[in-house]
Amino acid sequence: MVLVNSTYSVPDEPAFLSLSSLRTMASNPLLTPQQLQAVIDANGDCIKVLDLDARLLAMNLGGQQVMEIPDVQQCHNVLLTSWWEGDDRARLEAALEAARGGETRTFIGTARTFTGIPKWWQVTVSPLRDDRGQITHLLSTSRDITAQRLAEDARQAAQAQLEQQAQVLAQTVRQQTQEMDERATALDAFVHFTEAVGMETDLHRLAQQAVAVVQANVSDLSGVYYELDDADGLWRGVVWSDDLSPDIVQQIQAGVPLDAPDFAEAVRRREPVFVGGWDAADNSLSEAAAYGVAGFVPLLVENEVRALFAVGKQATTHWPDRDQAIVRAVARGLGLAMERAVQAQQLQQQRDDLNRRARELETLLQLTEDHSETPTPMALIKRAQTLVLELLPPGFAAYYEALGGRWRVRVQTGAIQSALLKTHMDAGFPVGHTPSFDRVAQTGEPSFVEVYDTGTDVDPAVAQGVAAHATLPLVVGGQVRGLFNVPMYETRSWTASDQAVLITAVHYLGAIVERMERSHQLVRSNTELQAANQELEAFTYSVSHDLRTPVRHVAGFASLARREAARGDHARMERHLDVVVEAAGRMDALLDAMLTLSRAGRAVLAPQTVPLQRLVEQAQNDATLRFPERSVQWTVDPLPTVQGDVATLLQVFRQLLENAVKFSPGQAEVHVWAEERAQDWAIFVRDRGVGFDPQYAGKLFRAFQRLHHPEDFAGAGIGLATVKRIVARHGGHVWAEGCVGQGATFGFSVPKTIEE
Repeated sequence: MVLVNSTYSVPDEPAFLSLSSLRTMASNPLLTPQQLQAVIDANGDCIKVLDLDARLLAMNLGGQQVMEIPDVQQCHNVLLTSWWEGDDRARLEAALEAARGGETRTFIGTARTFTGIPKWWQVTVSPLRDDRGQITHLLSTSRDITAQRLAEDARQAAQAQLEQQAQVLAQTVRQQTQEMDERATALDAFVHFTEAVGMETDLHRLAQQAVAVVQANVSDLSGVYYELDDADGLWRGVVWSDDLSPDIVQQIQAGVPLDAPDFAEAVRRREPVFVGGWDAADNSLSEAAAYGVAGFVPLLVENEVRALFAVGKQATTHWPDRDQAIVRAVARGLGLAMERAVQAQQLQQQRDDLNRRARELETLLQLTEDHSETPTPMALIKRAQTLVLELLPPGFAAYYEALGGRWRVRVQTGAIQSALLKTHMDAGFPVGHTPSFDRVAQTGEPSFVEVYDTGTDVDPAVAQGVAAHATLPLVVGGQVRGLFNVPMYETRSWTASDQAVLITAVHYLGAIVERMERSHQLVRSNTELQAANQELEAFTYSVSHDLRTPVRHVAGFASLARREAARGDHARMERHLDVVVEAAGRMDALLDAMLTLSRAGRAVLAPQTVPLQRLVEQAQNDATLRFPERSVQWTVDPLPTVQGDVATLLQVFRQLLENAVKFSPGQAEVHVWAEERAQDWAIFVRDRGVGFDPQYAGKLFRAFQRLHHPEDFAGAGIGLATVKRIVARHGGHVWAEGCVGQGATFGFSVPKTIEE
């Protein structure tokens, strides 16, 4: 019998084979039963006609193939349920029973093929009626969904694995965050303590901070700060950690004898002593018997031990090296603070002598408040030099900064009697070989020399006439910026009043310079913020447009590749994957470009003397290496030496020169020159290449803006934006001129004096 003939009516609810289409074809007089049978045989689903007992009567050829049946006669009259087992057989029987009652049922289950291979099937069972509407047979249609089911199972397994990995990662992140928070707390304690060492004068308060620092950085540690009681011959505890028991506190307040072994050993050695297996009773601290290790750090004032910083840990007999290092560092800060406190007391006694000079310093204070008259730090330093020279005997003042490995004069006031000395000052003194300057720069402490040894720093003939001098560090932002030097033409006994005046003057000078530079930095930061906002808009556009396109390509062609893989068409799958790889490459290039621009804005600048000629030579070499096939005629005029950051300025020249070569097809002609202006240097790079439409010049220095097709000239459109950001951070600006087909000229400016 044929699978379908005109005596069967088709159910209204189709499943896999379009039964409404079969109805149409079966009633179409243009199709013969043989043609209709051919259509059904060509279908890839397994279509079976059953009797009402569910015995197999007929099956299409496509069904025989998917069920792996070599001869359908072997299955004739076989019960369909015999191929199913367990719950799936029950589902099939329920569907058969429903079909016998006139209802179509669909279910998903597993059954083996004729050769025994298990597969997943989506099965629909429907009734078949004769012309009178009587159900005479059953129609079972099965579709092989094994591949889809396995793919879904794999996806769910992968999803479960990803969720598990995410949970593990989240736990790791939480642990690392907790550790970082703990380290940040300890670091904050160190920072506060370091600040207090430079500012706090209350030793007990500072000692309390020291105890807090060591406890924050060393686990299970207790600390006590002892001061020497000369009258009673005891070490008395005056500050201690909160974890000490009342009994221990009572003992340390009562005092520890000077001859307590470990206390006395630290005093004798005048250096930290760390004891493992500590004997508390032997040191007159019987209540502290629970402590297995102890440490004692002597604190010296004017070369005498005036206090002890003691620490201890329970449940251990060994001191880790890290813990010892932390205790030593904190105690060293305490010692410096004690020395400073003693010096403060001594200076307090001399306050009356300083009143007169303090009134004279009011002039400097008034001067520093009027910023409109001192537009630059150098002008402020010069006015300070003038004020100081009015308070001192004949001499001159010079302010030096370390530039290019030499101490060079930035500002000088007063007459220099020796022409030879003036010549050496103009040339600069070598850093590292000028002891008077190097010592002050390294220690950050002022130097007052009453009788100058003329052979100390230079040849005696050069320094002839200098009898005394004072050199003070100009500290700006916590760092030694330069040296304020005042040589005298006669010997001088630098009194405490003299020293205080100079120290205070230079201190205020540094504070005002720092405030001025912060003001300039604020203006510069606002400018950079505006530029950053513009670049952020470009980034937003890039993310929403430039990046979205390759992302869509990746997603779309990856989906197509997966579909071709399921079909087994590996050639088309590989072509789709090639598109995915190409799109990923475009994405990677755009992300690299974003990173380059971001680094240009975050890189720390290190201003120094920079010969631009040498940078251009390096950039020429780099351009030649990048475009080895190009013939380039270089014309480079003499270029100046400026103040700036070598690495980033090299990046500017490299970008401009490489652009000049890239946009010059055939023979490239590149001209580089400089023009001096009142406040800055203007640098130009001209080429004879393709040029650009001048009405779009404003877009050139924006991120991801391109005036040429990527197919013609490769690039991400980030190079000139990077140039603009670097030049702006140097305090300059950029510009461009050009015409289509007539080349282009790019320029940037560099201030003659860079604000650090």
